[in-house]
Amino acid sequence: MMEFWLVAKVWSAKTWAFIKKYWQLFAGAIYAIAVWVYFKGKVDNIKEVLRVEEDTHQQEIDAINSSHAEEIAQRDEALDKYQEIIAKIEKKYEERKEELSEEKRAEVNKLVSKYRNDPGTLSRLLSERFGIVHIEVMKND
Repeated sequence: MMEFWLVAKVWSAKTWAFIKKYWQLFAGAIYAIAVWVYFKGKVDNIKEVLRVEEDTHQQEIDAINSSHAEEIAQRDEALDKYQEIIAKIEKKYEERKEELSEEKRAEVNKLVSKYRNDPGTLSRLLSERFGIVHIEVMKND
């Protein structure tokens, strides 16, 4: 039994000498273990924070996408209304254009029948009322 104590004493002396010589290695190992134990409990909290952050980010993306879809629908609706209004305006324009054309024709016929014998006056009146270019022609007698 005595041998056991002597062997233990020699072994512990050698171990202590080794530890004193390479104390930085042991201090680093103890520090690493302490940091690992300290942060191990906080990892669950960090994971929870990341999960909440991902959920919030996904909700923001969903809100942006739904808002975008809503804007597109409103734009399409506005374009449809625009096309409808433009079609109505064009239709009314064509109707008014035809009415004006018939009115102009009637007025021209009236002027022609009234000033049939006076082409200079007829030409001048047509140019004044309808924007037709009037050129005076001089007769060479």
